[in-house]
This record gives sequence, structure tokens and C-alpha cells, in this order.
Amino acid sequence: MEEENIFTITPMSRKIELEPGEVYEGTVTVFNPVDAKEDFAWKVSVAPYSVESGTYNADLAAETEHSQITKWITFDKVSGVLAPNEKAEIHYTITVPETAAGGGQYAAIMVGSDAAGAAAQGISIQNIYEMASIIYARINGEIKRAGSVGENKIPGFVTAMPITVSVELENDGNVHETAKIRTTVKNFLNGAQIYPLSGEEGIVEEVMMPDTSRYVTRDINDLSPVGIYEVTQSVTYLGQTSDNTQLVVACPVWFMLLVALTFGVIVFGIVRAIMRHRRIKRSLM
Repeated sequence: MEEENIFTITPMSRKIELEPGEVYEGTVTVFNPVDAKEDFAWKVSVAPYSVESGTYNADLAAETEHSQITKWITFDKVSGVLAPNEKAEIHYTITVPETAAGGGQYAAIMVGSDAAGAAAQGISIQNIYEMASIIYARINGEIKRAGSVGENKIPGFVTAMPITVSVELENDGNVHETAKIRTTVKNFLNGAQIYPLSGEEGIVEEVMMPDTSRYVTRDINDLSPVGIYEVTQSVTYLGQTSDNTQLVVACPVWFMLLVALTFGVIVFGIVRAIMRHRRIKRSLM
């Protein structure tokens, strides 16, 4: 089995706004960590980026009207070699045509192992995977912004952690949008906030791609498996706000069985005491 170098790239994504005819320059940094066992021969390429509506699985092969940007991107260099604890900046240029239509354009800058470069340098360790830096570009022009917030769902009862909340979002426009989702959890008995921790906002941002819908789910962990919680989920999206507050009873199956067994023992004890009292009463008559 081939050994692997674990490299990183930054940024993992970038949102930019472009004008038709504009020339934009950006940078992706690739880093070979200090504990790497060998030099890393890398190469860079660009791929179309889209997602499957519903599942939101990434698609790095399908070419659409929203992936024309892949034809506009060029690199100052397409390969190189990094020693351990060394980084390289990959500069790219986006040349937007004057005739570019308004709306969203999406690409993935892919960095991975350069097998030919590794062989030429005598490097034996390679990567079997690539990492992507996603470009979310908005081309100014005829922009259509439309979408909706659907079901904002919080369960009322769970038998095991985590508590999973969800919201249905839809984007009917031609450009990506961002939904802000804030979740808070309080102890119902004393009103104390449990999540997020003090000093944290508890807000996540989810990118919605054009002409897609999805259920965004979020797991709330690190809560006691037994308790009553007041959970609130607030969603802000395209000028719309959806708030939902729900009492959530957390009760594991083992706890329910324990309660049932305890209750059964108590009832059995009461019935037995009543029967004994009746026998004693009859014997005294």
C-alpha cells in the first residue's frame, strides 16, 4: 500500500462578485505539513462545481450554464514540489467575458498529487485524493433572487442523542444565496441556556445553489441524555424569517424501562399491601 502525505489548502471556499469584462486575481495556498514524511509533488486543475438538488452531493463533472467560469480561469503555474513545512501560493486569474450573463458561476480549484512530477523527483509517497477550493462567483447583470423557507422542524421526543433539527430551503433564483440558522437550547426546568456556550452565537451559514432545494440538518450534541429542553431554531433567508420553539423530551429506552420497572414494583407493593390488609381484616372478623 502506498503511503500518503496529508496536505492542506486554503481557502476552502471563496465568494466573489464580478462584472462582465472584469479580470480578477486570486490565490490558493497549498501546505505540506512539518510532519510530512517526504516532499509533496502537487498539481492544480479546475473543475465545474454543482450539487444534486435534495441530497446536495457535490458534482465535479457536469457542465452547466453555471459552470462556464471554468473556461475563464488560468493559473500562473500548474505543478510544483513542496518540502515538509513548506507552502506554495497558486495564483489564478478569472477573465470574465464582456458578454457574460448575470447570475451564479461555480468552479472547484482542485489540488492533488502529481504522479509524473513525483516520479521525476523520485518521490514515493503520493496522495490518492484531491482537495477542492470552491469558487462561488456572482456575475452582475440580470440577477434573479427567489426562494423560500419550508418546514422548520424540531422533534418533540428523542430516545438518544443528538437532537437533530432541520429546515427545508429552496432557491428558485439564478445565483447562490446564504441562509443563516441559529439554534439555542435551554434547560426547561430552570431556563438556563445550555447551547450555544457563553460567548458563542450558535449560527451556521448554509449556501444554497441556484435552482435547488434541500433539507439542512444539524445535530445538537453534548446534552444530557435525560431531560426536558426548550429548543429554538431561527432561520433567516432571502429576507424571510422562520422561528420555531419546541419542548423536547429526552428519554433513553433504558430509562423508560427503569421507570416502568420501578413503577411496576411500586404498584405490586401497593397491591400486595392491600391484599394483606384485607386478609388480616377478614381474620379478625
